[in-house]
Amino acid sequence: MITVPARLLAFGAWRHAGADGLHWVEGLPGTFERLCARWSLTPDGEASHGYHAMVLPVRRDGEALALKVSWPDEDIESEARTLSIWDGQDAVRLLDSEPASHALLLERADDTWSAHSAELEHAVPLLGGLLRRMAVPPPDGLRRISAVAANIRDTLTERWLAAGQPFPRSLADRVRHLAGELSELPDPYLVNRELAYGKVLGATREPWLVISPRAVAGPLEFQVAPLLWTRLDEISGRTAVLRHFRRLAVAADLDRDLARSWTVVRSADHLLRGLAAGFTDEPVRCRLLLDTFSGTH
Repeated sequence: MITVPARLLAFGAWRHAGADGLHWVEGLPGTFERLCARWSLTPDGEASHGYHAMVLPVRRDGEALALKVSWPDEDIESEARTLSIWDGQDAVRLLDSEPASHALLLERADDTWSAHSAELEHAVPLLGGLLRRMAVPPPDGLRRISAVAANIRDTLTERWLAAGQPFPRSLADRVRHLAGELSELPDPYLVNRELAYGKVLGATREPWLVISPRAVAGPLEFQVAPLLWTRLDEISGRTAVLRHFRRLAVAADLDRDLARSWTVVRSADHLLRGLAAGFTDEPVRCRLLLDTFSGTH
């Protein structure tokens, strides 16, 4: 019998939807059973989950697969399209999908071993290499990073004031200026804005495979900041931050000036988002990156 993991009952996007969310999560076992019957799948272990989805290990004709059902607000059609474009290049293969059920049938990777478990010295160039190799021309209809930069430019001052002016006016002005410059640049690649250490899993077909992409159109340099702040607790001091920045830039063949600009803009933006949401850790990490790449707190 397929059961919903106990932690999913207390943790997940569905909890914000009240009765509709409860109806969705209670219906998951039936959804999985129907999809298993449709695609001739046999459950092969306990289900796991994230904030937005439940994943059941399954087999078909001896092949290890993963059946994923996402919360209805998730854009699984974009995820399916992105995986289809990559066609197994450094990412899990998409075997089938049922958009009406927000379901994807995927190649299985090892969810017990991710790049987050790898030493940072190895993980940084690994993620940089993936970022570069998976860069392809963007399909039509993707959200454009130039528009993200324009939004940051237009809203930053108001958000900075609302947050109690958490960094100097001179830095706020610089961030606005940089965001304006970035908004004028082209969006040349399909960029996975969810490329993160925890979403690069060990596998058998390849040593590492990316899961759960979220595609946008933009420059690769857009992704530098989160790849630094995610594991910033493991990096000691400004010199070490800059060393990992350089290693990431080399591995992904990035424009370092553009990467610096995006790191400053995204760090300021993420800091303000964190303060508005009442977070405590994220603003601290972002302040360190701002200090490192702007020379001021």
